[in-house]
Amino acid sequence: MLITHFRKRPFVATAVGVFAAVVALFVVSVLCIIVFSESLLRALIEVKGSKILGREISVDGAIKVEWHWSYTHIYIENLRLQNAADFSEPDMARVELIDLHFKPLRLLRGHIDISDITIIAPEIYVERKSVDAANWHFPALASANPDDADDPDSRFNFPVIDHLKISRGHIIFKDDLKGLNLDLQLDSVTANDETTVAANPGFEKGYALSGKGRLQEQDFSLTAIGGSLSELRDASVSFPLRLRLEMGETKVLIDGLFRNPLKLDGVDALLKIEGANLADIFYLTSIPLPPTPNYTLEGQLTKSGDVWAYKGFKGLVGNSDLAGNLSYDLSGKRGFLTADLTSNVLDAADLGGFIGLSTEDEAAKLKKLIPDVPLSRERLLATDLDIRLKAIKVDAPHLPFKGMVVRFNLHNGILKLDPLNLALADGRVEGSIEIDANPPLPPMKMNLKLRQLNLTQFFKGTRFESNTKGLFGGKITLAGKGASLADVLATSNGDLALIMSGGEISLLLIEAADLDIGQALPLFVGKDKSTRINCGVMNFNVKDGMLTSNVVALDTRDSLLVGNVDIDLKDEVIDARLDAKPKDNSLLSLRIPITITGNLKSPSIGVDKEKTTRRGVAAIALGALLTPLAALLVFVEDGDAPDANCRALIKEARK
Repeated sequence: MLITHFRKRPFVATAVGVFAAVVALFVVSVLCIIVFSESLLRALIEVKGSKILGREISVDGAIKVEWHWSYTHIYIENLRLQNAADFSEPDMARVELIDLHFKPLRLLRGHIDISDITIIAPEIYVERKSVDAANWHFPALASANPDDADDPDSRFNFPVIDHLKISRGHIIFKDDLKGLNLDLQLDSVTANDETTVAANPGFEKGYALSGKGRLQEQDFSLTAIGGSLSELRDASVSFPLRLRLEMGETKVLIDGLFRNPLKLDGVDALLKIEGANLADIFYLTSIPLPPTPNYTLEGQLTKSGDVWAYKGFKGLVGNSDLAGNLSYDLSGKRGFLTADLTSNVLDAADLGGFIGLSTEDEAAKLKKLIPDVPLSRERLLATDLDIRLKAIKVDAPHLPFKGMVVRFNLHNGILKLDPLNLALADGRVEGSIEIDANPPLPPMKMNLKLRQLNLTQFFKGTRFESNTKGLFGGKITLAGKGASLADVLATSNGDLALIMSGGEISLLLIEAADLDIGQALPLFVGKDKSTRINCGVMNFNVKDGMLTSNVVALDTRDSLLVGNVDIDLKDEVIDARLDAKPKDNSLLSLRIPITITGNLKSPSIGVDKEKTTRRGVAAIALGALLTPLAALLVFVEDGDAPDANCRALIKEARK
């Protein structure tokens, strides 16, 4: 899809105009050759040709002409076309040798019929610095109508060529407007070659092309075979093309028809693409796709006007199936990608690149919990997009995901995930995420609401599953700046709150937290029981990446747990203390606070060695801490959970 870079193709239109002018000059020159000599041909090329194009054309080598009524042989060495002013290369084009045979009698009927043509070592430099500065602009041809030159009928202006061979070609194309940098070593171009025909059935009179080079500083190679040049001349016939391109581990196959190859229009072809990372497609298309695992996709490529489309494609990205339709509109100043994607089973590990997370293998190597994958601002500023992704099922081994629906909207460098709807733990996570790639340090905003999440799902597969149940809700509001998720969270400000009313929790968890040996020990060796949750509340203030708990409390039928939790998101360090106040008089209750300290990825859990003289202080502080929780009760109501018990806890704490 390298061709998507050329949009309205001013270079192609002007090139056709130059070609038509050169053809006219050629016809006149050949007629003169029959009557005059090689010296006149040199003068016509250098003087007349330079005047037509408005740039110097010179032949620095020999010119030989052998003409007969049945055929004429022309041999030209070292043809050179001067470059436009203010461009680094002195020449726009150089050709070491042109060796051709044509039928002069056909000229009398206005046709150029070339039986054989060999072009050795052509070097072409095409460059654009700005809208008005491109070396393919020829002022002397400004009066020509580019639309006429680019008309489908102009395909007939191409000469009839029986045998064609181009070798040792070199093409350099630089476009500062689009950031395109192509350096192609053209190994060979052949037409009607017996070897080519034998290797590609269906292209009996076709041409083949092979080459390699660098595109956007990436090594690549390509091979192509197309229909005959007679098909290229006939505007009523669709032109067949089979192209293979490899860039690193990215492999592209295009096989189909082009109704108008000069305008790259009317495309209807199979497109199969595979590789190690979808983000590498950026080098071919400038589309900022996220990092992914290995992928393979296959669908139908079409083009109408300035809109490319990939219809009915399906395949795999990592362990996830993916299907849908997408289109890429090149009519505006920036490319615009739209897509509607569906996955029946989406592996959460394959989704990480969409939200700046590490892959599963990378995450295992990290010392820190929060991924520090840098955001590519340049890619987000390269184009616009609107992608809708629906995952019917999300496979996440450590989280109770069910499915998701998310819209990725990127416009002028501002990426929004809105709406973001996750089916999680039989409930929903709803909200939006916004990233602005325009500033050097991109700001990010996150607003999420948690509704009706089922506590049981977070203990699935453990011994606590059958004795833990209930619904909870909450909110997450954060804003920060940085080039990665780690940087954003390390500078973030905002709030985080969770609240739960009703439900049950494993008594073993509570008694172990109380360190009540008398009640907990039988549960370790026997059947666990559950205790009713009256109210559970967590509320954090976030400032400069530091989470400080306003309230951490869990009121059950058996105990009241009150905690203080500090989490440094920059250094990923936690310092937490949980005080448990049992509601019974068990003689074996040690009443020693639990501590959680150290690195977030592998914290240490222990007990406070100091005697618990502060337990009374924590209980007294509960009244002041719970006072602002009335505002959080709305999340219980949003979660359709009864809030009577939380209101009772707040009322009791205020006493």
